[in-house]
Amino acid sequence: MGSSLLDIVRRSPAPATAVAVFGPDEVFTRVVHGTADLTTGRPVTDEDWWDLASLTKVLVTLPEVRDLVPNPDLPLEDLWPEARGYAVGRATVRALLTHTAGLPATVPFYRTATGRDAVLRAVLAQPLGPPEEVYSDLGFMLLGRMVEALSGRTLDALARDRTGLRFGAPPSSSVATELDPWRGRLIVGEVHDENAAAMGGVAGQAGAFGTLSLVTAAAQTWLRGPAITPARPGATFGLGWMVTPRPGLGSTRLPGFGHTGYVGNRLWLSPSRGLGVLILANRVHPTREGTAEPYVRWCSSLFAHLESRI
Repeated sequence: MGSSLLDIVRRSPAPATAVAVFGPDEVFTRVVHGTADLTTGRPVTDEDWWDLASLTKVLVTLPEVRDLVPNPDLPLEDLWPEARGYAVGRATVRALLTHTAGLPATVPFYRTATGRDAVLRAVLAQPLGPPEEVYSDLGFMLLGRMVEALSGRTLDALARDRTGLRFGAPPSSSVATELDPWRGRLIVGEVHDENAAAMGGVAGQAGAFGTLSLVTAAAQTWLRGPAITPARPGATFGLGWMVTPRPGLGSTRLPGFGHTGYVGNRLWLSPSRGLGVLILANRVHPTREGTAEPYVRWCSSLFAHLESRI
């Protein structure tokens, strides 16, 4: 599998790409290839740190919610008094985890709010729509703050203790993401997600960094547990995780659950097959424009390659 997988990774449209295929307790193969920073030409290495984007939701925030909140049917305001008096405070933790609280997909809070508290107040004040399934960053922004209130610790401290993942500037070289027009500079070693950046880089929806080894190990803990099931018939989310394959993520021959990350990350876990697939990439480098569709097609080709070898 290794050599042919390398051929596929070399065709990735992202400047840098890392792939790991693993079981619950072992890594079957891993490939790291490409250029970490096109402005310097520096090759990516096995030790580089990657912006995990929305993988932060499932590898950092979700495990803490699971441990701290044994009953996800409790309203947010019962667990986090700061949410009282807001419509979203009456939403349950389950609704926030399954993206059915009625929150919008995303709002550019960073354009009008400065600082973590100001952003969170703006999130709390959002009106709710129908309780339909809408993938929303906002719910995890609130859950991240709830976790900190319940634990008395920062998400960064919790992540470092649990998995070694971390927020803020990584201790060594990082893979570049976008030349960001809002910040007016190339983003390297700081979170790409603008709302997370406006919150100081530590947020429940994005902001964590990890090496290929650390992220693989964090994913393996989920592969050792039971499969995540749909929240209800026809749902595409379970508690925090995407549970149905979609273009560029997963396959019907590897039933399971997974998640994406905007900068190019993909994670699909199939406990019934004892197999996980992790893709880390910087497909937004040096710009996000025009990169999404080619990258999704490439991810689909990688999963098709793995399917053919099952």
